[in-house]
Formats: sequence, structure tokens, C-alpha cells
Amino acid sequence: MKIYNNTNITYSAIEHNSRKNTKQNVPADLEKKMTQYTDTLSISKTGQESFRHLSSVSSMDYQNRFEKEVTDIFVKEDTESVKTDSFEHHVNRMAEAYNKMKNSIEEKYAEQDYEPEYYVTESGKIEELTKEKELDMLNQAYENHSNFMATSTEIWSELQDFTPSVVYHKGSGQTANEQNIGENQENTAKSKEKGVIQNSAYQAFLSAIQSDNQKLLQQYSGDWKDLRLNLNVSDGDRKMLNGIWDYYANKR
Repeated sequence: MKIYNNTNITYSAIEHNSRKNTKQNVPADLEKKMTQYTDTLSISKTGQESFRHLSSVSSMDYQNRFEKEVTDIFVKEDTESVKTDSFEHHVNRMAEAYNKMKNSIEEKYAEQDYEPEYYVTESGKIEELTKEKELDMLNQAYENHSNFMATSTEIWSELQDFTPSVVYHKGSGQTANEQNIGENQENTAKSKEKGVIQNSAYQAFLSAIQSDNQKLLQQYSGDWKDLRLNLNVSDGDRKMLNGIWDYYANKR
């Protein structure tokens, strides 16, 4: 990090003493070097301000905060009940966590008494923290989580094929989960091409934070588990993704 000259802050005592103590035989060339050295040890007012308002914000910080928000929004369901639409519920949690953090960023920079902050970049530089940079960090955290969960979804679908399942006929008492097993396996079989399930899940995650869904989240006052966002995937893919997640949610 380069620090530019404006205000001398250190070694002034050395320079002062070198001139004051004329009785001591300080070599002229040494005194000259000491004086030049003091000129290089100066810091700008902007630099001083940046250290005084240095923030702990970072990409890793945003990643951890986003993961915590998603976890905090999670509402535990009755362990005895059959879990349905598990994928959709997680999408809602992700979108709600994103919206909450995005609103917090915008409110922070809209405050009248807001004072500029500075942060350390990944390359080690100190730069001013802006709303755009914080939103970029939030978007990156959301994308990282989306990539991880989309990859996990495809892995779960592959593992599901190796897990034998026995469905007992219960007549009218057959659970909704058991009724959907055949349809889910059929949809999954159609999507066996590598990456299809992952891409479908990833598309759904990204669609959940589009502007129309953000407005819907802000206006919605009902149970978040009943919320149906526009995920830009087909009905068949939506049912397939829920089926994969439901299968493992009910196995736990």
C-alpha cells in the first residue's frame, strides 16, 4: 500500500534533535539522510481517515452472514409430519435472507449521518466501501450458496437411484409423498443427462431474487412456506426438484 505525503507524523523528534544538538558532531551526510527519511514517513488525511473508519466487511464475512441468515429463517417443522415442497421452501429461505440483507445495505447508505467506511480488498489494498461493492459481495455469497445447493441436488438425485424403496399400498391413506414417488422417478429419469438437474436448480435459485420476486417478498404477509415464487422452470422440473428434496427430507 502506498502512503502519500501530506502531513509529517513520525520521526520529527529525530529531525528536531539532530538540528538542536549542534554540540554533537553529527556528520552532515547522516543528518541529510535522516531529514530525507522523515519526509517519506508521512501520511495523507485520506489515509488517516481510512484507518479510523476501517470496516470488517469482506467477501468471506458476507458468505458467513448469508449462511447464518438462511439458517435463522429456517422454521423447524413437526418431525412426525410428511415434508413436502422441501426444495421450494429452501428457495424461499434463500430469497428472504437475500432480501433482508439487501434492504439493510440500502438503508445503511440512505442514512443522513452515514460516514464513509473503508475495507481491505482481497488483494490487500484499502479502498472506500460503497453500496455497489457491498451488493456485489452479497450477490457473490448468494451465487456461491446456489452453486453448492444445486450441485448437492444433482448428487442427491444420483444417490436416490441406488437406494431401493418399497411403497406399500395404503389405499386412501397413502401419503402425498408416496403418491409422488413414481412421478418423481420418471421426471428424474428424463433428466439423467449430466448437469441438467444442477442447471435447473441453479436457474430456480437465481430466479428467486429477480425484481418481481423481491417485490412479492416485501408485500407478502402470509406463511412463507405457502409462498410460490416465479422460478422460471417448467412445472415438471419444479415437481422433480421438490421430489428429490422431499425424498431426503423424509428420510432424515
